[in-house]
Amino acid sequence: MTTPNPDLTQLRLIFNRYRYESGLTFERLAEASGISRQTLLNLSSGKYRGDLGTWLRLSRVFKVGMDEMLADVWGTRAGTKL
Repeated sequence: MTTPNPDLTQLRLIFNRYRYESGLTFERLAEASGISRQTLLNLSSGKYRGDLGTWLRLSRVFKVGMDEMLADVWGTRAGTKL
């Protein structure tokens, strides 16, 4: 079994979906996560993909596990292959 290639273009969409669902403004999310507002804006626009620390902080604020949050990057949803 081969590991699929990650679709990193999904990161922007994932970030925007979770931010929208949380109802947090960029300012509030920056305060809650410790990630700068500019970095969050860059994630939102796809100019920056973030690193492991970025996504760990976001998963904590959004109260979701990394596997679940980033499932679309791997073509999976909730750990099951699509």
